[in-house]
Amino acid sequence: MNALALAFALALGPADVEEDRLPRSLGDYFVAPPPKEQYDLWLGGHLGIAGAYDGDAPCFVVGFEGRMQILPWLAVDAVIDFQTKQEIDKIPGADFFQIPFMFSGVFYPPLDLGALRPYGLFGFGFTITDVSGPAVKDSTDLNLLFFLGFGAEYELASNLMLDANVRFVFAQDPPHTGNFSADWAQFTVGILFKLAK
Repeated sequence: MNALALAFALALGPADVEEDRLPRSLGDYFVAPPPKEQYDLWLGGHLGIAGAYDGDAPCFVVGFEGRMQILPWLAVDAVIDFQTKQEIDKIPGADFFQIPFMFSGVFYPPLDLGALRPYGLFGFGFTITDVSGPAVKDSTDLNLLFFLGFGAEYELASNLMLDANVRFVFAQDPPHTGNFSADWAQFTVGILFKLAK
């Protein structure tokens, strides 16, 4: 009986036997996205909101951004933002605004989601923080910062990309403000244009 079954299976040949449809490893779930060209340079701008942890209310953010793709899974990013004034929650009559400069590494997980590319980022930089008001000593200081976050790119065309991200920023507190914290979180949405080579 076994010999008959073996002869029947050999007669059908490998093309007639249905292949196993189950994934053979976890690697079958994670497929590297198609590689982007190395050293692609993208420039653009973004809008968003930011809220300092000790701020009275969120502020608006407008910024400019440059991103360079180094490897399919790695890019570098540079951002300059301008935040509108926020009142300091713990110090009535005092307000502040910040101009952060941020430099980050952007890491893409090996997921194939078509035109959508999620990423994680972390980096460092500095912020120009201006504090003013009758309850504080007016000052403009340069404060170090570091941050981490996540986001996603969506390719609208071969040279046009929609980008959205959330960043959690930890900044050195400006002097002369008591225990005011300059840390903030921000959400931005922007458009990046690929520069022609």
